[in-house]
Amino acid sequence: MNSKEDVRPLPDAGLHLSTHYDRSWREQLEQQNPNSAAIARATPFPRDRYEACRKYFPALFRAGRILELGAGPGFIAKTLLTLPLEIDKYTVTEFSDVSLEVLRKTFAVDQRVEVRQLDAERLDEYELEQYDAILLVALIEHFVDPLAVMRKVSKLLRPGGFVYIDTPNVARYTKRLQLLFGRFPSTASRNEGLTTNAGKPVEMHEEGHLHYFTFRSLSLMLTQYCGFSSVKKLPYFGGRQVLPAPVGLAIARLWPEMFSELALAAFV
Repeated sequence: MNSKEDVRPLPDAGLHLSTHYDRSWREQLEQQNPNSAAIARATPFPRDRYEACRKYFPALFRAGRILELGAGPGFIAKTLLTLPLEIDKYTVTEFSDVSLEVLRKTFAVDQRVEVRQLDAERLDEYELEQYDAILLVALIEHFVDPLAVMRKVSKLLRPGGFVYIDTPNVARYTKRLQLLFGRFPSTASRNEGLTTNAGKPVEMHEEGHLHYFTFRSLSLMLTQYCGFSSVKKLPYFGGRQVLPAPVGLAIARLWPEMFSELALAAFV
């Protein structure tokens, strides 16, 4: 048994996360192609989470206020704000100081946008309004307690409001094949969650992904435990494009649990 001298204090988890996400976003921004599109392209056959959000979100949103949690450098917000939507106010939030700096510069002249630093795990500690739509794109898998967070999210929605969620589908056919061959179905890294997609050793296992969802598990959590009344699947064939785009979308719609990434809207 260790003596008192051998016991080391645990690191500050919040500080560790903040440092990790600052570094991660800084690297992504440095590697970004300056000639790449500033907004997600419009397409009937979305291939990634950004194109899917551009396709599906406008059809769900009527008008009013939007809250985006974990907005990163603001790619989704910038995309939606260019569309002919009746947005009264768009609040973008981030935990990372690096992302916040980019957000403030990006939306400095748009009077509809409010930029706030916010820890989504502690939503009840902030003074927030009621919203007509809340976005969580590539975020729910990072929460320590997603069930508790989503309960708080449901209380921030106006009657008839919805949350738009996009997260990796751990039951997608590629992940099932990995499990079949005894491999960990990593969703944000390689080498059993120990190597980044860029080929470097990870700073956090699986780049901070703490939870994994299927369409069924997330739908049940939201409707049975978090105060949402119904969910709507929003399928798209993401990841490596092994099929023509129209064919990929068709099979993703036919069997989303197997062939789609996990995107859905949950209504209060």
